[in-house]
Amino acid sequence: MVVNDDQIQNLICRKVFSMNIDGVEVIDFLDPTEALSAIKEGKASPKFILVDVNMPGMNGWEFIERVQKEGYEYPVVMFTASVDEEDRQRANKNKLVKMFLDKPMTKDKLPLLEPLLNGEHA
Repeated sequence: MVVNDDQIQNLICRKVFSMNIDGVEVIDFLDPTEALSAIKEGKASPKFILVDVNMPGMNGWEFIERVQKEGYEYPVVMFTASVDEEDRQRANKNKLVKMFLDKPMTKDKLPLLEPLLNGEHA
C-alpha cells in the first residue's frame, strides 16, 4: 500500500514494483483517510505501507497513529523528500516504522523492501 498525496510518485511506485517483482499488487491512495477506510473495511490488507511524511490534512505520522489506534500493526516505510532530521529520529522511535526511504522509488531500493514483501517484519 502506498499512501502519498502525489499521484506521480504513486505511479512511479506502482511501475517500479510491477516491473521488477512478479505477482505484487500495489494499491495507492492520495488521501490517508481513504487508505484507513480501506483497511478498516477489509478492502486492503497490505504486507507493508509506504507512507509519505508530509501530506495535507493528515500527515504520515497522524496516519500511523490512526492505524495503531484501530489496532493494526502493519510495517511502515516512511517515504519522503523531507530532509528533516527530526522526522528520521521520530521514525527510529516508532515500532511500526521499519525504515525511512527518500523519494523517488527506484529499482535499487527494492532489495531494502524485500524482507517486508516476504512478510518479515524485523
